[in-house]
Amino acid sequence: MQTTRLNILISCMVLFLVVNGFNQPQNAAQGISEAKRFIQQGSNTASKEKFEQAQNILTKFVSQGDHQALAEYYLGYIEYQLAVAVYRMDKENAPSCLDSAVAHLERAIEKNDSLAEAHALLSSCYGMQISFSPLSGIWRGPKSGSEMSKAKTLSPKNPRVALLGAIGTYNTPALFGGGKEKGFEVLKEATELFNQWKTVDSLQPDWGREQVYAWMGIAHLDRKETILARKAFEKALEINPDYGWVKYVLMKKVTSESESK
Repeated sequence: MQTTRLNILISCMVLFLVVNGFNQPQNAAQGISEAKRFIQQGSNTASKEKFEQAQNILTKFVSQGDHQALAEYYLGYIEYQLAVAVYRMDKENAPSCLDSAVAHLERAIEKNDSLAEAHALLSSCYGMQISFSPLSGIWRGPKSGSEMSKAKTLSPKNPRVALLGAIGTYNTPALFGGGKEKGFEVLKEATELFNQWKTVDSLQPDWGREQVYAWMGIAHLDRKETILARKAFEKALEINPDYGWVKYVLMKKVTSESESK
């Protein structure tokens, strides 16, 4: 009888450990690594739910652990992605996401001013805010330029810095220092930087390889170069076959352009 009770007790303890073992507190490195997987899934599918799963993890580490600035950066990146992926055409929700992104990125920089990725993304968010509120360009324009300049100084060969700068240039009127031709040249430079870049620390940002080819394809479409656009989109899908924006949206534009000729 005692042996039976002991076996039951041991079985219950094992079951408890199995069920609850997955709920043990993560350290910051484990949490950020898991959050990055959810962010990638959210980016692929424009899934608000996946981004929220990442947010739930990251918020635990903005005020504890060794990677507080990085956790704030990824929270800012999520809000940026919500604005450009989930709410791409939603002028009601996108601005609030950008406001949240700016707040997270500013805190990331307060915690670690040498984080070039945060400076570059903050610059991009300022630029997008201007697109929703053109008059704010009076004060946000200089702030955007200053943050991008800081990012380039800190990490001149960083491909994500180059990509975000290229997107900003591409979408800025030539009157204000941008233009599609100028942006196209910087996009080409960004593709080269991605080919050369080696990410040593798996916790650091590593996104953008497929995005740069998505933007190259957009640029080629704007230039009426549908064959080159298709090749760029195919390259994006070669890097990431699950990239929904290219797979389900941009590739259709190539088809439409080809059929209209």
